[in-house]
Amino acid sequence: MADETISARNAYELQAEVDRSRESAARLLDTLAQKIGANRAVRTAATSVQRAAHYVQAHSLKDVATGLEQAVRSQPAASLAIAAVAGFLIGRAVRSR
Repeated sequence: MADETISARNAYELQAEVDRSRESAARLLDTLAQKIGANRAVRTAATSVQRAAHYVQAHSLKDVATGLEQAVRSQPAASLAIAAVAGFLIGRAVRSR
């Protein structure tokens, strides 16, 4: 019985941590979208980032991971390019603070 209580508490704490991480990722994506703003291509990218942030907030970690895996498998080259650009933008955003 005590093990079940500990397990339930650990599961609750894990879920709370996942929720905090999801919210943090969404805030980071929103901030990134706000920082990049002026021309049409940048606005389009910002809109995509905002949609991604809302998707992350609205779906479970498992749903996000499954969707990401499917996208990477269907378009690996585009996925690598997106990852490189995202890394560059996140690096710039973090460095400018």
